[in-house]
This record gives sequence, C-alpha cells and structure tokens, in this order.
Amino acid sequence: MKLGTPFDHFLTHDYTRVTKQDQIDYLKKNEQKMTDYIKKQNSKVTSVQWDWESVEVHRGGGPIVEGISIGISGGFNEIKGSNFALQWPLKNEKSYPKISDMFIVQPLRIGGELYE
Repeated sequence: MKLGTPFDHFLTHDYTRVTKQDQIDYLKKNEQKMTDYIKKQNSKVTSVQWDWESVEVHRGGGPIVEGISIGISGGFNEIKGSNFALQWPLKNEKSYPKISDMFIVQPLRIGGELYE
C-alpha cells in the first residue's frame, strides 16, 4: 500500500510483531560486528561469508543455550568446505537478538577438521 508520505513504511509495517525477515535484516545491519567477532577467533581469517539462508530460530535446551536462540552459519577465507556457526539467546521467537551476546557454537572448520 502506497500512501504517498515519508512515513508510509511506519504506517504499513507492524513493528509490534518481529518476523524472521526482520531478524535477518537486523543481523545484516550488524554484519560487520559479527564478521569482526569471527575474525577474532583466528588471526588467519581474513574474510567471512555469511549464509543468510541458514538463519534459524531454535527452540529447546542444550549445553550452551537453554530456551530459544537464533543462529547463522557461514564460511571463511572463500574456502570451499569451511564453516562455523554463531548463536544468540532470544527472549522469544519473535524478538531481536542482542548482538553483544553472540557466541560461537561451531568452531571454525574446514572439511570437518578444526582450523588452526
């Protein structure tokens, strides 16, 4: 719906309900912080490739996060078969993560082997 004002988006988007796309957009806005965090894991990491299609909200307990979390996977240094995963705890499935609460749940690997 186009209303013809600078506030169209605010009038047509329900900001009280956070969607998965809203969460992905939020992560994309914080991509540099996420990339810096991964680069700090190993000084040999010079670039990070994010798999935005992998963003998923997880429900259930585990050894690291109990409750609800959101996660994303990626690769690094343009190496085929490289991977890692980050997660953040969430208050609920329809909330935004706090970027500073990110933690690595799958360390840097290439073809299943730890990247040293």
